[in-house]
Amino acid sequence: MQILISSNFRKHYDTYIDFIDHYWLNFFNKKKIDFTLLPNKKKLALQKIKNSKKIDLIIIPGGSDVFKEDKLSKIRFDIENLLIKYSIKKKIPLLGVCRGMQLINHYYGGKLIKVKNHMKIKSKIFLKDSMFKKKLMTVKCYHNFGINKSNLGKNLKIKAVDNNSNIEMFEHKQKNIIGVMWHPERESNYKKLELIFKRLLKNK
Repeated sequence: MQILISSNFRKHYDTYIDFIDHYWLNFFNKKKIDFTLLPNKKKLALQKIKNSKKIDLIIIPGGSDVFKEDKLSKIRFDIENLLIKYSIKKKIPLLGVCRGMQLINHYYGGKLIKVKNHMKIKSKIFLKDSMFKKKLMTVKCYHNFGINKSNLGKNLKIKAVDNNSNIEMFEHKQKNIIGVMWHPERESNYKKLELIFKRLLKNK
């Protein structure tokens, strides 16, 4: 399997660095998955995409709020929107995690709301899908913003909610796109993440 994943971005002394957290690296290593990290530099990102012979899955991971006003956030925002467009154009399955889910929702015309008590906590979510073969799960959350039914993007279908009806998972009605607000890559057994991959790749 070949995965294309976007990178986080921050200032480092007098320069900038692209990075990915080790939860993803541990998962890729354990499952023997090849991946390409997309840089936060438009020309280089386009070259990486162009030179990728085969991409089975695109991931937009978490890390920082979507609408921060600093220069780096805006650059990353543009790169990841480019990645969403590319996945749709080439019909490549797309997974958005936390920030990634929020970005996909925005792409489809949705909005975000400020939420409380979702940073570094375990949260119970209620499932409206048979993917996980259960109706209730406990997940790890690390987000300051959320999505409710009235702010959901066009053609996105609710698959899980929390106690306050905030959307914890959605799926596009026609395309191979899934968004999850929690972090399945931070769970040691990876069972939820593998089931999500299976759903995304089944029609590929």
